[in-house]
Amino acid sequence: MSGIETLLYFVMGFTIFSYGAGKLESKVVIVLAIIAIIGLYLVGPHTFLFGMILATGWCLLNIGVERVFPTLN
Repeated sequence: MSGIETLLYFVMGFTIFSYGAGKLESKVVIVLAIIAIIGLYLVGPHTFLFGMILATGWCLLNIGVERVFPTLN
């Protein structure tokens, strides 16, 4: 796999799941993160799954911080 192809797989996985994770409930995002973790464990290093776990982890971090420190409107 070339470097450009690897970068495209990563960006595609990160973009899809960054956008989608923001629209879903936290329980669904946790399930997606678990699927990505299991996939990385079984397949090994994979750029799309790595982008997926980064995006879902970032979303879960944002949800956790918003629950601990709620913003006042």
